[in-house]
Amino acid sequence: MNRLWCSLSQILRRCRAPAAPQRLLHWCSSSVPRVTPALLRHPASTVLRWQFCWYHDPRKVAAAAAISLSAAVMATCDREVVPCTNRSHLVVLSPQKERDLGESLFAEEMAKHRHKTVDPCHSDSVRVRLIAERIIHAANRGLGVYDNRDAPMLRVTRKGNKPWAPQPHTRHLHGLNGSWELVLARHDNATVGSAPGGKIIVFTGLLDWYKTDGEIAFALAHEVGHLIARHQAVIMSRLWLPAILRRSFLHRSMEIEADRIGTLLLGAAGFHPRNALAFIGKATEIVGDHTLRKEILEADHPHPKRRLWHLSDTNTLEEALELYREATTMDKVTQKYFVNPTM
Repeated sequence: MNRLWCSLSQILRRCRAPAAPQRLLHWCSSSVPRVTPALLRHPASTVLRWQFCWYHDPRKVAAAAAISLSAAVMATCDREVVPCTNRSHLVVLSPQKERDLGESLFAEEMAKHRHKTVDPCHSDSVRVRLIAERIIHAANRGLGVYDNRDAPMLRVTRKGNKPWAPQPHTRHLHGLNGSWELVLARHDNATVGSAPGGKIIVFTGLLDWYKTDGEIAFALAHEVGHLIARHQAVIMSRLWLPAILRRSFLHRSMEIEADRIGTLLLGAAGFHPRNALAFIGKATEIVGDHTLRKEILEADHPHPKRRLWHLSDTNTLEEALELYREATTMDKVTQKYFVNPTM
């Protein structure tokens, strides 16, 4: 009887042994390796965890690859700090490639207006060029291009005195003294355009709407603000974004930033910062009211009312007034002691 019971027990054990692999194979896919006795020694939960690791899902693998690629790009590219706003952003293009891009963009624009350019000796051309020279000189001095120890725009807008904080990026502005180029073209548009490398085109419609030098100075300072912040280089590195996202989140924020830098440039050049508010106030009359559809889907620029709100809501005007008082005081001292009144 005992022999019979032992034989029956051995038969039952042999019959139950394959049951464990069958239960495991019920949860496993066809790509799972052959179940071995060593694998059976692990609990079922361990096998299932190995079975459903993230790298078995193609979507998760693609997401991980995209994140790794983005991290590699950010590691190899410099993160720059925008002067005056202290905003950190990623710029892929080098300063030289940015200037080459500006040359090609400016050449394309000039080809459209080749027969509409105003003579450089015309009074309007001379007037606009002299205003632009004041703005460019204020930018070079205010951002330390002439002398790193004399940078009033950076001093006024510096947030704290932390030696380890990243410094504003101005390397792309060095060496532009002979590259600045301004052209006045006949067109009804009251606009100014710019391209990297110091290329600026002004349309005569601007002079029809804005009569004072201070208002014209803000239009030019706004465009110089785009060049200081390297906005065109950033746009070229974001062309993969849908157009509606570029307009809504990229172009409009850049216009607000250029307004702030332009207002500071006004003060540093000796123009009263209130000219910025006057310019944008007249722009409200030109643009009119935006429909909701145009505001969301079509407009590259924020509505002038929003631009006015941003300028009035920040301490930009106070900082610009400090630069304005310093610039006008310097002009008075220069005129008193260094200008020959007989000349």
